[in-house]
Amino acid sequence: MSTTPPRDRDLLGLSGRIVMVTGAGRGYGRFIAHAYGRNGATVVTVDPDVELATGVASEVEALGATAIPIRGDMSVVLDVMTTFEKIEELFGMLDGIVHVTTAESKTAFVELLEGEWYDLLNADVKSSLYVLQQGLRYLSGGGFVTLVLPPLHREQPHVAAIRGAVTGLIEGATRIFPSNVRVNGVVPSRDPSSEEYDQALVRGTIGLGSMVSEGIRGQVMEVLLPEPPQPPELYDLLRELP
Repeated sequence: MSTTPPRDRDLLGLSGRIVMVTGAGRGYGRFIAHAYGRNGATVVTVDPDVELATGVASEVEALGATAIPIRGDMSVVLDVMTTFEKIEELFGMLDGIVHVTTAESKTAFVELLEGEWYDLLNADVKSSLYVLQQGLRYLSGGGFVTLVLPPLHREQPHVAAIRGAVTGLIEGATRIFPSNVRVNGVVPSRDPSSEEYDQALVRGTIGLGSMVSEGIRGQVMEVLLPEPPQPPELYDLLRELP
């Protein structure tokens, strides 16, 4: 008789599930796609850059899972509709969605221009709205939507406004979604670093998509991530030379 302990995928109930991860080409999206693959899910990697989406799908398959890449910009309604239609055509169903927002802005609040503000709204608020709208349609049989909000360390008022808007969408969607579809969010403390140092966020996102979180709805959880080690300064490297 085998003495191999049960795999995490059996404990979490993710084996065979169809999970779509947006922004999968880099950063948190890439790490989350890997984690769902490790836990037995079939992963649909969605990214505006099809080469990045394809590369991550190949990485997930190398872990022993099934992955399908789709080029899609979730801030463009036609892309969103096409993405979900392709998933329906391929699988006929969808069990979960992880949507990664970014609100990448290093502009000081007093220097923010209208164009950048609208870009931020499009990238994160519109995309979250579209994903939730389609999620209500394609997850009506049960499932989850987890949104990864812009990091807390971005304290500019315009980024805080984006977080607030996405949080409001989570709260509103929870009120109208059927009880068997749970909508939650996670807020990392910082920008993505590496898969090694971002595991707390990855585990939280996996947990919200697993059966251990059944009944948890409308929650937005802050995730404190460790700071990765900084590379040594040039001066320190020179001091170590013989």
